[in-house]
Amino acid sequence: MRKYIIIPLLMITLGLSFSCTNEFDQVVPNTNNEFEDVFGDIALTSSFLNPAYSGVRSTPWISLDYYTNNAVSINGVQRSAVAGPTAESSPVSGIWGLAMSQIFKINEYFKYGFDITYDPLNAERGEALKRRFRGEAFGLRAYYKWLLLKNFAGPSATDGTMLGIPIIDELLTIDDANSISRSTYMESYDNIKKDLDSAYAYIDVFRYDDGNDDINGEQNVSRISREMIWALRARLDLFAASPAYGQIPWETAAQTAYAAIEAIDGSITGLQDFGDFNNSNNIDHLWRRSFSNSGNLERTHYPISMYGRGEANPSQNLVDAFSDINGYPINHSSSIYNAVVPYENREGRFERFVFYNGQNDFRNVFIEIFDGGKDANGGIRKKSTRTGYYMKKYLSSKVNFDRDQGTEVGSDIKVYPIFTRAGLYLDFAEAAVEAYGVNGRDGSMTFSAKDALQEIRERAGITNDLYLDEADDILTTYKALIQNERRIEFAFEGEYYYDVRRWMLPVDDLSTSVMGINVTKNSDDTFSYETKEIEPRVFSDRMYYNPIPRAEVLQSNALIQNAGWE
Repeated sequence: MRKYIIIPLLMITLGLSFSCTNEFDQVVPNTNNEFEDVFGDIALTSSFLNPAYSGVRSTPWISLDYYTNNAVSINGVQRSAVAGPTAESSPVSGIWGLAMSQIFKINEYFKYGFDITYDPLNAERGEALKRRFRGEAFGLRAYYKWLLLKNFAGPSATDGTMLGIPIIDELLTIDDANSISRSTYMESYDNIKKDLDSAYAYIDVFRYDDGNDDINGEQNVSRISREMIWALRARLDLFAASPAYGQIPWETAAQTAYAAIEAIDGSITGLQDFGDFNNSNNIDHLWRRSFSNSGNLERTHYPISMYGRGEANPSQNLVDAFSDINGYPINHSSSIYNAVVPYENREGRFERFVFYNGQNDFRNVFIEIFDGGKDANGGIRKKSTRTGYYMKKYLSSKVNFDRDQGTEVGSDIKVYPIFTRAGLYLDFAEAAVEAYGVNGRDGSMTFSAKDALQEIRERAGITNDLYLDEADDILTTYKALIQNERRIEFAFEGEYYYDVRRWMLPVDDLSTSVMGINVTKNSDDTFSYETKEIEPRVFSDRMYYNPIPRAEVLQSNALIQNAGWE
C-alpha cells in the first residue's frame, strides 16, 4: 500500500505569522493515512484543499514595516533593517518554503482529487462541488505563485534577465522539482494569469453571500471568489508594469484594474468606515482568510497604560505623511498644520492609526508620552515607545484590560482582508495616472484616478479636498500623492516594503533614518515637541529585489540567484 507523504513546510520565523482558524476544517492527511484512504473517502477528499488556505495571511504583517522607515519595534533594532539582509536571511525568506509547499499540495489534489464522486446521492450537487473545488485549486495555486513572484522576482545574477519563479504545474518528486529552473518574469506572469483564468471559469460567484447554500453560500466567504480573482489580476499587473520590472505597459495595468472595478461594482462606490476592524460582513473586503475572536493584537500593541506591550512604534516619518484635515501635506503653504499643536486638524486616518501624546478616542484615554508620563520610557514599565507613538490601526476600542474602567473585555472579532476595495482603487489610480497623465483615464473610461482617490480620502475625513484639485495640475505632484496615499492606507500591512522597491525610489530616500519625537510637558500644561533620530536605515541597489534563500539555491540544480546576492 502506498503512503501519503507530507512535504515539510519550511517556516523561517522572521516576522511571519500565519495562523489557522476553525473557519475551515483542518483535515491534513499524514503518514498514518493510506493513500487510498485519503483520495477514496468523500469527506477527506472534500477537505483536502482546506489546509492550503492556512498559508494565506490571517493577521497583518506589521513587522515588515520595521524594514522601512514607517516603524520600529519596541524590542530593539532589527539587524537587517539597519545593516541590510543577507542571502541567508531576509524578512521574507520564509515565503519561499511556504508557497512551494502549498503548490505541491495543490498539484497532488489536481492529480488525484477529482477521480471521485463528490455526492453519490445527488449528481448535480456533486458536480457543482467538484467544479468549485477545481476553481479554488487554480485560484490558490495562482495566489501562491503570486507570493513567489512578488517576493523573489529579480534580475538574473548571470545575465540580468528579469526572472520570475520555477513553474511547477504537475506532481513532482523533490529531486525533479529541484531541477526546475526559474522562468522569465513574463513566462511566470502568463502562467499565473492562466491559473486565474481557469479559476474564473470554474467559480461562478463574485461573492459568497447567497444564504445557506452549501455551494455558493455565505459560509464560504473566505474561499476563492471572482472578486478575489479580479483583485489579484489587478495587483499582478500593477507590479508587472512598475519600474522595478517594466514588463507590461501601464495602460494594461490601468485597464485591468478598471475592468476589475467595473466587474465588481460597475463603478467607483463609497467605502465603509474603518471602525474597529471587526466587521466580518464588510463588503469592502474582496478577500479575507478568516476572522477570529481574540485580544491578541491589543495585548501586543496597546500602549503601556492600556495594559499592552506597545510593540509596534510608528515613526515620525509616517506621522508626517498624514495630511491636514483639508488634504494638504503638512509642509504645504496652504496647510493649517501647526507644529505647536501638531496633532490637531489632521485627517481622520491619523487618529485611527496612531496613538499619540494627548487625548485619544479609545475610551477617552489620555496617552502620556511626555517625559515622566506613564507611556514614556521610565513610566509604568522601563520598556516603552521608542518613537513617541504606538500603533492603533487594527486594534479594537472594545477590548479593555483595565478592570477599573468596568468589566474586563479581553477579546473582539478580528478581520484582516488580503485584498480590499480601497486597495483596488489605489491600484487603478496609480496605473491610470502613469498611463494617461493627470486626468487618469482614457476616453472610454467613465471614472478616473481622481475619482478613486476622492473616495479613499473622503473616508479619511477629507471632505473639503482642496489639494486634490491643485495636485491635479502637476503630474509629479499627483504621482507623489498616490504614493503617499498607499503608504498611509497600507500602513502596518507590509505593502509599503514592496511599494518602495517596485517604485525604485532613490537609494538615498530609502536610507533615511527612522525619526521619532521627544515630548516635554511645560509648566502651563502645554507640550513641546522635538524630533530625534531612532534608527538608521541602510539601503543598497541590490535590495530592490529580495534574495532567494541561499539554502534553496544550494540544494537546487537549476535556481539562479538574483543579481547582487550571489
